[in-house]
Amino acid sequence: MSSNVWRERLRRWGRAPDKHSSRISSGGDINHKIYTAQIEALYQHTPMVLAVNVVNSALVALVLASYMEQTRWWVFFGSVVTLTAVRAIGWSRHRHNRKPDEAMTKWAIVATAGSGLSGLLWGVGSILLLSDDIVEQTFLAFVIGGMCAGALVSLSYYLPAYIAYVVSAALPLAGRFLLDGGTVYAAMGGMAVVFVAAVTFAAHHFNRAFVRGLRLNLDLSERTEELTRRTEELTTVNSRLEAEIAQRKVTEGQLHQAQKMEALGQLTGGIAHDFNNLLTAVIGNLELARRRTGSDPHMAGLLEAALSAAERGETLIKDLLAFARRQPLRPKAVDVSAVVDDAEKILKQSIGPDIRVLIRVEPGLRPAWVDPNQLTLAILNLALNARDAMPGGGRLQIACENRRAEADNSPPDLATGNYVVVTVSDTGTGMSEATLAHAFEPFFTTKDAGRGSGLGLSIVQGFAAQSGGAVQIVSSLGEGTNVELWLPRAEGRSTESAPLGPDGFVLNPSQARVLICDDDEMSAKPDEEAISRYLD
Repeated sequence: MSSNVWRERLRRWGRAPDKHSSRISSGGDINHKIYTAQIEALYQHTPMVLAVNVVNSALVALVLASYMEQTRWWVFFGSVVTLTAVRAIGWSRHRHNRKPDEAMTKWAIVATAGSGLSGLLWGVGSILLLSDDIVEQTFLAFVIGGMCAGALVSLSYYLPAYIAYVVSAALPLAGRFLLDGGTVYAAMGGMAVVFVAAVTFAAHHFNRAFVRGLRLNLDLSERTEELTRRTEELTTVNSRLEAEIAQRKVTEGQLHQAQKMEALGQLTGGIAHDFNNLLTAVIGNLELARRRTGSDPHMAGLLEAALSAAERGETLIKDLLAFARRQPLRPKAVDVSAVVDDAEKILKQSIGPDIRVLIRVEPGLRPAWVDPNQLTLAILNLALNARDAMPGGGRLQIACENRRAEADNSPPDLATGNYVVVTVSDTGTGMSEATLAHAFEPFFTTKDAGRGSGLGLSIVQGFAAQSGGAVQIVSSLGEGTNVELWLPRAEGRSTESAPLGPDGFVLNPSQARVLICDDDEMSAKPDEEAISRYLD
């Protein structure tokens, strides 16, 4: 029988300890498993032992009853068959017992008793039924010796069963030979005793080797299970470590992106503020120059073109300030559904008939605390982006609802609380993960040249953050885009102005001075000249 078979049986008879028990089984537990394996091996070979016993008794009865004309050997054969049937019943009950290891001592006694009775039957038969014919005696001695040698293979798994069989089968015949008194019979008796001792010694060595193999297999099984358990633990720890590393990379990427956007916002805000001062001076001087052109149409046209370009630059500067969260906001309690209705009227003029616009407003929608004009621009920005993502038509939906922000259902870094959420979704081309990672970066765009500045989403994000909210985008290629604009609610906020002091304003001064304050002298000059012309 292979070591893998015994290892599997040992695993079935005695499971390895779980992770809360000792790493190594106690000696008693190992001995019990080995004892169980010995008895199981003995019962496994029982059918072969019974068959050999019946066949040999039949041959002896046939030879001695027919050749030597001794019919009493048929009685011996019947006795062997009867005992074999009883042992077969015991083997069958053991085989169908669902938990044989719970009464293993009982089954060991049954097997040892059966082996002893079988051997005793042969021993008693050799004394009572054997005649004085030396041929008959030699024939029976060879049969019993062959059966004892064969039992070395089938009964040595459990040494008491083998000893019970060999001693009870061979020693009675050896004793008869020794008691006969003749030299030949004495030699045959001595040979029988030596044979019994030799096969018993061989059975002892076989049994020790078998037990040693069982112990090694059991130890290997436990070590294998321990190694498997450790491997599973290491695999679990490794998987957890990989997940933590992946999460850390994601967090580091988000932090890097946030730092980059913050630095870009500070840089953009500073540059935009300086350019705004320059453009203020340029626009102011251009307006003053246009008033002094008089009737020169050529000069008026040039100044008008320069003024238009400067105003376009001023619009761009406002967008940059919105991204940098430095634009002046005038928040108040706003009915978001009314803002969406106004935006829908504008969208109907700029979106073609291939795009179906759906508006969904939750009943009982709370007012938001935002700048209404900037909210309108944000919704229009998102809607126009959705239009551009659906060149072949599709569905554009603007939904408004009340929602509470929690850690697991809101944009990162958004404070827990109640918000008004405006969701703009489309069925357009969507964005890849790479595009989505740069969506809020200023001047980043996937549109063709001349079709977009790349500031739309940046402005929306800057407006939401400056208002105390956030923006979240969910998109994938071919499945459209969903943009959520989280806006703070207006509960507990007021736009009422502080009352005037008891003295009020000075209404009728006889003489006054006008103080012009500006952080840029070039910006203050046009204002000074305009006020001077007005007062003159």
